[in-house]
Amino acid sequence: MKVFVRVVESGSLTAAARHLRVSAATVSRQLLALEQTLGAPLILRTTRRSTVTDAGRQYYERCLRVVREIDDAQQSVRADKTVHGVLTVSAPVTLGLARVCPHVPALLAKHPGLRIDLRLEDRVVDIVSDGVDIAIRSGIDPPDSGSLIAQPLLVYGRVLVASPAYLDRRGEPEAPEALASHDLLLHLGAPGIAPGWQLFAEGREVKVEGLTSFRTNALFALRDAVLSGAGIALLPDWLVRDEIKRGALHLLLPAWSAPPGRVFLIHRVELRGAPRVRVFVDHLRAVLASEPADPLRLSLRNGPRACTATSCG
Repeated sequence: MKVFVRVVESGSLTAAARHLRVSAATVSRQLLALEQTLGAPLILRTTRRSTVTDAGRQYYERCLRVVREIDDAQQSVRADKTVHGVLTVSAPVTLGLARVCPHVPALLAKHPGLRIDLRLEDRVVDIVSDGVDIAIRSGIDPPDSGSLIAQPLLVYGRVLVASPAYLDRRGEPEAPEALASHDLLLHLGAPGIAPGWQLFAEGREVKVEGLTSFRTNALFALRDAVLSGAGIALLPDWLVRDEIKRGALHLLLPAWSAPPGRVFLIHRVELRGAPRVRVFVDHLRAVLASEPADPLRLSLRNGPRACTATSCG
């Protein structure tokens, strides 16, 4: 079963054999014996690659859970207490690239027996059926389920920004109501989250509605659109911190606040004590907690406005 799982994850018998430190012939022989026992082909082999059949995919999802439970059981009694096994993590694309990926190498260096399969995807995964150990979810409340555990990972600010070129062309809004006459660039967000902005200041709440010239579910694309001068956007502070500091983006309406963004780590109850889950959660929470915690609007002032054709002579 472990051999089969490794072949699927490696993409070939040769790669699986190399990881398992056995010969490719041994892997092929064990895989063939498994298929004969089940009475169904699991993997189609060619000289270049191995392709999982439909039956193989279904069997893999079940095997993966069994193999991980075996790994966890062995880990619980392992004398040296080193962390071993595969951890499958699902995260939103932008959040994963910006806040998760940079911290993975240090974790792997600390735990060389750990392997991380990081899936970057903006859909909300089904943790059980998709074979995910940890799901990192942003912008939505954690699921109310007795079978899942949700741990807060990160609370971040969201800020209104625009490029100097756009502000030179359209002017800078002095109040939330003025945004109605501007080009607004919207993040579609997670399923179930209504698009639009709410801003708060001194007990007042303003719902912002205006001309939406561009909408996307990709935060990097939204940031690029703002940088190009397409309009005004409400973005996570961690995504635009550097751009504001160097003057490529300008912070708007700093006295007004949007509801903060929240990020959760979610995993199944039965993985509560799994070492591979624990070390990942502890590591990520520690490194993110060590980053500057001051909200952007408090720790930053707008940097020097970048030159545009009309603002620099």
